[in-house]
Amino acid sequence: MKRREFLTASAVAGVAAVCGTQRAVAQGANPADNGMPKLTPPEKPAQLNLCLQWGMIPGGEMKQKLDFLEANGYQAVETPSGDWLLNEGEKLKAAMEGRKLFVATACGPSEFSYIEREKRDAEVAKFLPQLEVLGMLKSPGLIVCPARGMGDRKIEATGEVIKAETLWMNMRDLRRDFVENTGKRLAEHALKHGTSIVLEPLRRGETPFLRQVLDGAVMARDINNQIGGTGATVMGDFWHMEQEEYEFFGPFAGAGKLLTHVHIASLRKRQIPGVDGDADNYVAGFKGLKLIGYQGAVSLEGGVPRDANKEELLASMVRLLREQWAMA
Repeated sequence: MKRREFLTASAVAGVAAVCGTQRAVAQGANPADNGMPKLTPPEKPAQLNLCLQWGMIPGGEMKQKLDFLEANGYQAVETPSGDWLLNEGEKLKAAMEGRKLFVATACGPSEFSYIEREKRDAEVAKFLPQLEVLGMLKSPGLIVCPARGMGDRKIEATGEVIKAETLWMNMRDLRRDFVENTGKRLAEHALKHGTSIVLEPLRRGETPFLRQVLDGAVMARDINNQIGGTGATVMGDFWHMEQEEYEFFGPFAGAGKLLTHVHIASLRKRQIPGVDGDADNYVAGFKGLKLIGYQGAVSLEGGVPRDANKEELLASMVRLLREQWAMA
């Protein structure tokens, strides 16, 4: 078996090991299947629910934006977090009534790796009311990044600067603090309100840890085991995964039911899919999503080429992704 085949097979088997979905992997493996485990279909067929982030949707008023989504083949909307969510959540709920759309995640900046405990506590407190709004909107969750940045850190109270190389040695403690303290507290509150925190792996240079989907699934599992329910989940981002993963299929398949959101962009320039031509091939990832019966959103997080017609590119993206979904 080649290395890539071995890694893919190992990731598929990880559906059971990481997420407890023993149903996905049948007993043993057939030699005729080149060592791949036997798989059974998901309980519910996967759906390609295309989604746009709020700022990417053409139109000015809320109704215009939602009308655009419905008229152009989209099924979901990804909202900003923060003040927008707190101020506009009730309006969005009313505007969504009677529409064939759902609220995906809320996305915005987050940081839980402050050296100072009081700053980490303040970050938790900031997001608790936002989780309540997301629960009201029946959203799968709030995207959070446990740690951002790679440089030196300054303790404001004392002026002391902690060098980056020292921070690296402390990251194991910061990761543990997220799983056992900050992330756990957020997940408990999310679970109480029918939603979750959605852990987002980033690229190297952007974060000192959590760069792979399966690592996020393990973190989410460890948090959930403490709180007795699914208050933490994980997402995948094709743009981040293109550098950090060995391929797209295995990470999605291995995350299983803990995967609740997906970001997508062109794989060279991080723009609207299709902009980078043949490089924008998502078929393997879509196969992984189909394997697990994925029901969440696939949401564009990318820019628009200068002087381009955004609406035309968004329409071509819908066609491209649905063609590749059919191929998967």
